[in-house]
Amino acid sequence: MTTFRHTPVDEVYLHHAPLAKVLMQVQYSRVPQLVTDAAESIIADTLGRYPVRHRQVVAGTFPSVVINGQPIQLPAGASAETVLLFSEPSDSWQVTVTATSVSLETTDYSTRDDFCDRASEVFQAIATVALPPVVDRVGLRYINRLTGERLSRVSDFVIPQLHGLHGRVEQPRVVQHSVTDSLIEISEAERLQVRSGLLPADAGFDSALPVLPQPSWVLDMDVYTIQGGFVFDADDLTMRLRRYAETVYAFFRFATTDAFQDEHRGERSPIMQDNR
Repeated sequence: MTTFRHTPVDEVYLHHAPLAKVLMQVQYSRVPQLVTDAAESIIADTLGRYPVRHRQVVAGTFPSVVINGQPIQLPAGASAETVLLFSEPSDSWQVTVTATSVSLETTDYSTRDDFCDRASEVFQAIATVALPPVVDRVGLRYINRLTGERLSRVSDFVIPQLHGLHGRVEQPRVVQHSVTDSLIEISEAERLQVRSGLLPADAGFDSALPVLPQPSWVLDMDVYTIQGGFVFDADDLTMRLRRYAETVYAFFRFATTDAFQDEHRGERSPIMQDNR
């Protein structure tokens, strides 16, 4: 594929895929009823596949779920905010609920059908407690990361436009950090941000992805709305996420080479531990 086309591409299962994390977030007008004790019980009953529950009170910003690198700010004058966390025992899937947002994130992604089905369950759980009057923002983000021996094959795996200076500096000089950042208009109200590049040890774009003690190459694709004002409808939100997932995957297939596909093609398998 010589140009990126905003059209769906059939999913191909990759063996030892470099997908490190997938996360979605919906921000909405403030609904304090969503973080009460009663709401926590209702959401826990509805989301039975996430039995591990935690409640946090935070100040300043909400915790680590970040879409487009932007943590949510507390409302003016607020000093603390309640955060409800629901996760699987393995902690590979987590739902985060606040008075102004709901998020779903995983380090164990399998297919877009599975992710969208889980997101639909989360939206329905929120609607069961209290229906937010208006949605302010929707985002879906896929973060891929190459480490170790595969780091040396970036030039084989990814189109040159996303390399940055990786592989372009003659030894003994060493590129420690080189990142590209592109913003694509998907529609009048939607954008795709693509960040890629080489990161040194103990460095990252933002708190959405834990840093590693060794260098890594990251392909971070984030689709999000720049205009809100639509209703919170579980079915509509799920369809929007599915469309966003198709957009990200189409770019992923555009960005990666036949060599990458051939190297990783195979039966479905868990994400490698060293890429989480």
